[in-house]
Amino acid sequence: MSSPLASAPLITALIAMMQAAVPPERKIFWAQAAANAVPAYAVMYPDSGIKSGFNRTLANNGPDELRYQITSVGSTPDHAQWMADKVAYALLTAVPVVSGRRVWPTVEEGSQPVRRDDESTGLFFATAQYVSRSDAA
Repeated sequence: MSSPLASAPLITALIAMMQAAVPPERKIFWAQAAANAVPAYAVMYPDSGIKSGFNRTLANNGPDELRYQITSVGSTPDHAQWMADKVAYALLTAVPVVSGRRVWPTVEEGSQPVRRDDESTGLFFATAQYVSRSDAA
């Protein structure tokens, strides 16, 4: 039987993977960008993790799922797309290591095109939604 998802270690591992894929001056934030954040950067908005309806066994066990959105922000459309591409590559080509968990490859569930935030910042952003599944190792 898999243990409940402790989402913080998985979130931390995913952020570390994304951060490693971009130059050090480009930042990946959890749930909120720093007040002085300089584009290009990305923000991860994770849920709290749930038991999956995907791939259940006869014992009604299934992996845990962590769904999250990544918002990539840039001062130009190219800047936002560059960050979105770097983040997607990091998430979709590697699997994070989390102690005590077997983590499955990340799946992209959807995305939105680059657009300008005319209501607040005037910056450009792109969003994509992902799911990472894991179970007890």
